[in-house]
Amino acid sequence: MKLTVKQSAVLKAMTTEWQTPTQIARVMQMQGTLDEHKSSDYWVEMNGSSYVNQPLKALIRKGLVKMNPDKRGQYRLTPGGVAIQETI
Repeated sequence: MKLTVKQSAVLKAMTTEWQTPTQIARVMQMQGTLDEHKSSDYWVEMNGSSYVNQPLKALIRKGLVKMNPDKRGQYRLTPGGVAIQETI
């Protein structure tokens, strides 16, 4: 499956537990996958969710990420997402 660099970075930062976009951005920050000017704590808190929302939508369309039906704004990997995550 073809993923963009941003989609791959978001997928690598995700788990099978429910996470918010800001939590995903924090993991990306710790992994060093954010650009240097985007890696400050302030930037992650203020803009992190906006940064990961578009890749999240694409990953949902590809069936790799699932949105929480009970709580808005929480996402987790699907079994297919876990399988792809292990290969990247």
